[in-house]
Formats: sequence, C-alpha cells, structure tokens
Amino acid sequence: MIACGVPLFTLLGQTDLPVRSIEYARAGKDGGRSMRRWLATLLTWGIALIAHRAWSAAPPGSWRRGVSDAASHAASGLATVLPITGQLPAPGRLLAGALVGSLILDLDHVAAARSLRLSACMTMPSRPATHSAAVACLLALVTMRRDRALGLGLGLGLGAHLVRDLATGGAPLLTPKRSVSVPEEWMIPLLAGISALGWWGARRSRSIER
Repeated sequence: MIACGVPLFTLLGQTDLPVRSIEYARAGKDGGRSMRRWLATLLTWGIALIAHRAWSAAPPGSWRRGVSDAASHAASGLATVLPITGQLPAPGRLLAGALVGSLILDLDHVAAARSLRLSACMTMPSRPATHSAAVACLLALVTMRRDRALGLGLGLGLGAHLVRDLATGGAPLLTPKRSVSVPEEWMIPLLAGISALGWWGARRSRSIER
C-alpha cells in the first residue's frame, strides 16, 4: 500500500502539470516569435542603411536616387515599428500604417514642383512646408480616431520619414519659413527614440482597450 500510495500522492500533488505544459509551450512560442521579430528588425535596418548609401551615391534627380530614397524611407519606417508589433493584437495594421506614413509625405513634392517629373520633384531648393511635425501629428491623430493601430503606425512612419529628412538636408519641422536639420549621426538614435515612443504608445493603447 505504501509503495502504491507514494506514486499516487505524487501524481495527486501535480495536478497542475497540464497547465504548466501549456504555459511552457506558450512561452516557447512567444520566444520564437520575439526572435523572428528581432531578426526581421535587424534585416530591415540593414536594407534601410544599404538603400541610404545608394541614395547618397546616386546623382541628384536620377531614378536610382528616387528609388533608393523611397526604399530607405520605407525600410526605416518598418524597422521603427517592427520591435513593437508584439504589443498589439493587429500588427498588420500597424505595419501598413508605418509603410504608408514613411512614404506619403513625399507626395507634396509633386504639388510643390508642379510637375510629375522625378528630376523636378527631387531637385527643389528645400522641402515643402507640409514636411512638418504639425502635419504629421494631424494625420496620425485623425487616423487614430478611426483605427488606433493604423494611426499609431502612420504616426511612427511619418516620424521616421521626418527624422531621415532632418538628417539629409533638413525640413521645415516647426515653421514653414525655417528649415531644421540635424547631423546624420543623429538619425539612428532619433529613430530608436521614436520606436521607444511607439512602444509606450502601444502599451498604453493595449491597457485602454482592456
């Protein structure tokens, strides 16, 4: 009886084994997702830097410069939000917003240059007045009222776009008549700061939805 009872009591004392197994499986799955997310982030940063180098080496107004500029903006925007995709239940909308935000600001080049020619759009003496923090905040806030994840991604993508513009010639960040610029070495730290701000915003959004 004692020999049979010891295993029985042992089993009875471990009735939470199925629960623990599920928790361990979830932890392993979450760890795998986190690893893939960071690998994707590093890969996207690499693409952004390669495209930025190609942009720097390309002749002004050329197709190569235009394509590499768009690629660097898009990759920078995505790399900024990829680390926080695990904070929201709708990472696809977050990424879509970031991609749109990283590119949409440059549509004002067409209006400012009054031309669809790439050379005209990319060789203006300064960036248009709509390349500003006020426009970026307005677009993000309006979108967030309808879709929080999409709006957050849009805001972060717009912020990433402006940071790269500030480091590559400047932009009228605060007032239309004054262009602001920062050293190119500040670009990565500023983008990391935007990503941290997005992480905080995603956490806050998740707590509000609960």
